[in-house]
Amino acid sequence: MTTKMDPLDIAVPRNQTALMQHLQLLAGREGHRIWCGGVIGREKLPAFVAKMAARYPITRNTRQRTYDRTRGIAVTHFVAFPVGNEVHWWLLSDGGVGGLADMKSEDARVARDAMSADGHITFRDYVLLYATKREWREVESAKAGKRKGFYKQTSTWTWKLRGDVIRELRRSIEDCCEGLEYGSEGGNGQKPWGLRGLLASMRARPLFSAVRSQVLALHRDALELWKPRQALWCARHPALAQQYGQHAGALTPINELLATRMPKMRRIRVFDEQPITLRDLLPANSTPSAAPKVEAMQ
Repeated sequence: MTTKMDPLDIAVPRNQTALMQHLQLLAGREGHRIWCGGVIGREKLPAFVAKMAARYPITRNTRQRTYDRTRGIAVTHFVAFPVGNEVHWWLLSDGGVGGLADMKSEDARVARDAMSADGHITFRDYVLLYATKREWREVESAKAGKRKGFYKQTSTWTWKLRGDVIRELRRSIEDCCEGLEYGSEGGNGQKPWGLRGLLASMRARPLFSAVRSQVLALHRDALELWKPRQALWCARHPALAQQYGQHAGALTPINELLATRMPKMRRIRVFDEQPITLRDLLPANSTPSAAPKVEAMQ
């Protein structure tokens, strides 16, 4: 006899990047494109999760889900993540019977398709979508006897910064340049500020492929806007200009950023070995050490 899992024992992703990668894999590779979601207070979590567990098989393990899939029964996943006193949640489903794609389901009327233009999954500054990207490929050239490189258009599920966030970041870049706020990336007890601090904060974001491309484009904008202002900044700070010479007031070149400061996203572990659970998110049980990490964001 199989012991039924308590829905409050559902594991919570270990940090924000793990959460985003988990949602990306569930909606993309595993085909759980139909979803609904929202935000609730931590104190409402027990009753809400119990309701979801009564409606959908969210407590099934991997073996049980495989069995359900062979019988045409929906496979569903409940994903939650705390931000402050609130919990962001998503219910993702495939097309099986009893899932969100089943019109007899209680939540079918509010369910959305993550691939549709008006149904993308969102989280804070980010949106998950099926996007086209340019990817560098290399092949062995038989005639030349060496490897040949080229860009190929490919489509994949990826996270992207929302359009309004990009516009806000671009305005911030323009304001820093107009105010000659060269700034600092921080470190050694100093806080990041100005243009360099802003660019450093962008590189600290989860660099999924589309986010990485957007951040690079913003860096290129910054380089172009700052270039005619570098001399003005040096004139305003003659001592620093003399100390650092041609590097005074300079921004890091794109090639150096790509080589040393903007690694490509790699697959990471979603849950800790002793995972945080929904139960740990309840107000009475929550402690500073129990909450998963949310990376700093603009």
